[in-house]
Amino acid sequence: MTTGTTHFAVISVVAALAAPALHSAAHAEDLVGMAEGPNVVIHYAKGAEKWAELALELFPGANKNALDTLGMTTNRTVTIHLYATRQGYRRATGTTQLDTLGVAYPDRNQIVIDCSEADLYGNNSFKVTLKHEMIHVAFGRLTARTGRRVPLWFNEGVACRAMGRLTLGDPKLLVRAANTDSLLPLAELAYRFPRTKVERELAYQQGESTVRFLLDEYGAESIKRIVDRMDRGFTFDEALAEVIGARDFEVRWARYVRRKYPLLAMIWNFFSIFTALALFVIFAYAVYRVRRRRTRRRWEQEEQQDDDSDLYY
Repeated sequence: MTTGTTHFAVISVVAALAAPALHSAAHAEDLVGMAEGPNVVIHYAKGAEKWAELALELFPGANKNALDTLGMTTNRTVTIHLYATRQGYRRATGTTQLDTLGVAYPDRNQIVIDCSEADLYGNNSFKVTLKHEMIHVAFGRLTARTGRRVPLWFNEGVACRAMGRLTLGDPKLLVRAANTDSLLPLAELAYRFPRTKVERELAYQQGESTVRFLLDEYGAESIKRIVDRMDRGFTFDEALAEVIGARDFEVRWARYVRRKYPLLAMIWNFFSIFTALALFVIFAYAVYRVRRRRTRRRWEQEEQQDDDSDLYY
């Protein structure tokens, strides 16, 4: 994942809602310490002590950010499990995906974080991961209260925006998809994201883009207005339609994306064509040089034969 426009690899900031069942109970021996603060309990593995201290420091701000983003006030205790190794994290979550640093279990108000990657990318990656996962937890509170879920593309989009401006993976993915009519249908991203790396990166970028579209076109309060209407009994689709005043959200968003990126697409296509032409010219020149050397060598041999005709042995 990437921020502000700071760019991390996707590995640094990916959260999962549709994650495997939590396996922490089976590996409780991995968690050797505990720390508590207002509305948070942190269990940590050996080697993750400094991250537990940082989590205690960052949690109030991450929690407030999540509640403010959604316009919510409900506070519940969140449990955070911190693992110092990739192996411990994978045992705890059961995840086989290699590009996740954090997993949220909103129905349990629980977050699991792989601190080994935070050791590589630094405090900021840990901070944005915690903020990202806290959005999922907050949406989980909305679901518990209303019995209604928001689609995953919206959940992840809001979580990405809450971290700061992001580009997950290759920033050209969304540009290419928007300008080649290959955007993933939002209905296919409602409950799970693709498992292949490129399509998953595109799914995250689309989610972030839909939320940016909402904020740009319908105002800074649009996310809160959707949450408010869901609190009052609306489904997500009904709440979204009322906020934008229409039921063709996906059509409008796709039009927005194509309008936003045409110049970038043209530039990318230009450089792609330019690169291909440059490679062709280099190849043609190399062939020319080889043929020229062969011709020169043949001429030299013929001249040598002419010179040798005057010699007697």
